Amino acid sequence: MYYKVSRDPIHSEIFLYPLEILAIDTRPVQRLRYLSQLVGAELVYPGATHNRFAHSLGVMHICGLYGSRLFEDPSKRRIVRLAGLLHDIGHGPFSHQFDDVVYAKMGLEDGHDEYRKRILLEMMPYEMMKSYERISDPRMKMAICEDLSETLKTDKIDKDVFSALMHLVDEVFQGEELGTVEYNIVQGPLGADRLDFLLRDSYYSGTTHFGMGAVDRIIRNSFIKEKNGQKILCYHAKVLDQIYTSLFGRFMMYKNVYFHKTSRAADLMIQQMLSLIYRPLKLAQKVSDLEKFLDLTDQFIFAQIKLHFENILERYKASEGDLLDGKVDLEEDEYYLVEAYKLLRRFEKRDLWKLIAEITFSTVGIDPSVMSKGVVADTLQKIRLRLENLSESSQIPAEDRKELRKILDDFEEIFKTDTPYKLSLVHPDEFLRSNVYLYDSSKDDIFSLEEFLRDYPAYQLMANNLVQIVRVYVTEDIRQILKKYDIVPRAGTRLTTRW
Repeated sequence: MYYKVSRDPIHSEIFLYPLEILAIDTRPVQRLRYLSQLVGAELVYPGATHNRFAHSLGVMHICGLYGSRLFEDPSKRRIVRLAGLLHDIGHGPFSHQFDDVVYAKMGLEDGHDEYRKRILLEMMPYEMMKSYERISDPRMKMAICEDLSETLKTDKIDKDVFSALMHLVDEVFQGEELGTVEYNIVQGPLGADRLDFLLRDSYYSGTTHFGMGAVDRIIRNSFIKEKNGQKILCYHAKVLDQIYTSLFGRFMMYKNVYFHKTSRAADLMIQQMLSLIYRPLKLAQKVSDLEKFLDLTDQFIFAQIKLHFENILERYKASEGDLLDGKVDLEEDEYYLVEAYKLLRRFEKRDLWKLIAEITFSTVGIDPSVMSKGVVADTLQKIRLRLENLSESSQIPAEDRKELRKILDDFEEIFKTDTPYKLSLVHPDEFLRSNVYLYDSSKDDIFSLEEFLRDYPAYQLMANNLVQIVRVYVTEDIRQILKKYDIVPRAGTRLTTRW
């Protein structure tokens, strides 16, 4: 079959087949070139400037490796590869930060997953038809006919055919709740999404020692079996050490790259910017209109903040300094835009929020995110009480008391907390909920990771623990006075049971 080749630093060569080429040459997919893969981590790891487009090609490639291993039917291979290619098209600017702010404000719990479905079903059929109509090479048109004939058993080419194709792609993602084989190939515990982002993100971050995993060996030892009348994805128990290596690499990437203290400071500032501009820039309306949604990229958001700031300057005929110093009486939305502009200018200078406290603890059997709320409240309360006592103390120099009172007055604006996703090394429940099992070919036996751990307790040292990080940042660099008067409570080691 006709194909093209995309060179890739992670997978060397990625083959692109006709329907994939057609999908790639559409706005929803090309837009991924302008969405950062790691967002805030770019400010810590200078090489981590790659985008979601390259990642999506990598996911497609790994889906193809799985497909070649598990499916005899070429149409299933094509569908799962297209699902890998299109898995991220619902992401907004700054990806997960957009989820946490904009999609959350809109009441969309599944954020980019919901918008992926909308784009797949409402937009991609039209986009692929337009992409087809632009083709002048008869060989390419013939190749698309051949690919459609193999994938959908049709010789027609129209919007309805592409709509049927996108419905099949969407069915892959609808398999999450049941834990279908196809879904787990794309986004399961050892799915193509995870395997590619570990390899790719560690490569560009300069942390390849974390992201190395025996991808080929893991895929070569994958199987489709049947359990309780349902087809399930299994991995041979003999590659469990390679699986553990991959999962440990994931843990270390989250700990050292994705949740690096400075990466998260940048991410939190982006979240604040998005929150400030949500209403003034009518982000909900832009997101709801798919055509306008496709305009939303990382740089578009930054450019809009700057453009609106310039418009405010022009409206009031004011100097930038007067506007930034609050000397101009602004309307509410204008005030939010100016505050967003201030944050953007700080972001561009890498003048980020500063970490003043970090508490890490792990739990077994309960969700640590529930405990984290209490840890946050307790930490902030101790800081506030210490500030109150010191600001009234006659033993403190008047100048310091004044600064402490100002910090106390602006407490909510200065102190920001972060409780990112809980982490795990290896958690059996993750595999069980995804319907992913282990397999022993010598006994033709299928069993869960939890059952394996009962028979091999040595592996339990790295299993079951859920790790939570709780951090407190300050939006102004007041670390010296906080340190001078020992205001920030020290994290007690009693909270840490295992790291």
